[in-house]
Amino acid sequence: MKKEVIIIGNGIAGVTLAVLLQRKEIPFVLLHRKGEKPAFALGETLPPSAMPLLNELKLLSVFEQNSYRKIYGYHSMWGSERVMDTNFFHHNPYKNGLKINKFQTLEALRSEIKDNMISYDKGFEIINEAHGNTVVLSKNEGVKIVQGKILVNATGRNRAVLQKLSIQSKTYDELVALSCHIPKIKHPKLTHEVYVESFKEGWGIISAISETENICTIYTHKGHEILPKLKDVSQWKSILSETMYLKDFLHETNQVKFKGGNANSSVASQVAGSNWLTLGDAAMSFDPLSSHGITNAIFTAKVASKAIEKKLSEADTTAFPEYDKTLKTIFQQYVQSKNKLYQQEVRWKQESFWQRFFV
Repeated sequence: MKKEVIIIGNGIAGVTLAVLLQRKEIPFVLLHRKGEKPAFALGETLPPSAMPLLNELKLLSVFEQNSYRKIYGYHSMWGSERVMDTNFFHHNPYKNGLKINKFQTLEALRSEIKDNMISYDKGFEIINEAHGNTVVLSKNEGVKIVQGKILVNATGRNRAVLQKLSIQSKTYDELVALSCHIPKIKHPKLTHEVYVESFKEGWGIISAISETENICTIYTHKGHEILPKLKDVSQWKSILSETMYLKDFLHETNQVKFKGGNANSSVASQVAGSNWLTLGDAAMSFDPLSSHGITNAIFTAKVASKAIEKKLSEADTTAFPEYDKTLKTIFQQYVQSKNKLYQQEVRWKQESFWQRFFV
């Protein structure tokens, strides 16, 4: 099979890029692992700032139709003992964000490009040469060869394609996340369905994912003494007993869905080469405190689609270097703003989790 573009990975970044390329009538194929399990529901929230981007890309209706509901603000306790109420009413032109159902949203987007998707079973190998790329897919029924002028890495935080290309990444911290699904309760003192609270050993967030379920995610650093305790969900209520409101949402039970993983900030040392590029978390991954993970996936897909179009239709040799420079600039700006957010919490600046932000 020969296509202009080969995309590996079918998360939000890869699928959004595929939709945009299809609209531009650029031949592509999207490769994905067969039988992937639905991702652990994390209750992702798109902020109001993402709405104009979705509208520009004519994707807003897809995300709205596959959202749990619109969201009009959030609560936080960060840097003081006072609960802050952040309302989206002052945002223009959109005064709401979206609490999306990521699984349903992906299924809706994939339905648009299903004729250009190929699954593989056992992995892939890449032959990257000056004239183009060859991807060798391992399948139960044999081997399939896919060739394309441009290769796109959309494999998320594991950056599988970059590993094949021997491209390194720089990690900026060791933040880890532990999440569990818990029965939804309505807190008597909180009106919004998203609540963020910092505490001595890290920070946590409660977010609704349905009419009956919340997700609670606790963030701390790899190696922190609290981490082994957090791996036993039944202890969360007692571990967080000194928090103001986080503890109120928890139940002393271990009969819950649970998942842990990296949530650190990192960036690939190179996000584009002469005939390949990477996008979304595979290019640069953000701290969830920024609330821009999905927005980053969509935005990088937009920028990547324009770079690919310039590269193919205009033979523009500057398109990919400019893409690389744009993403690196965005990431540096993000790192600075992230550090400022953490530095707002001064109550525990001498504690091991927090002191690294004040060095």
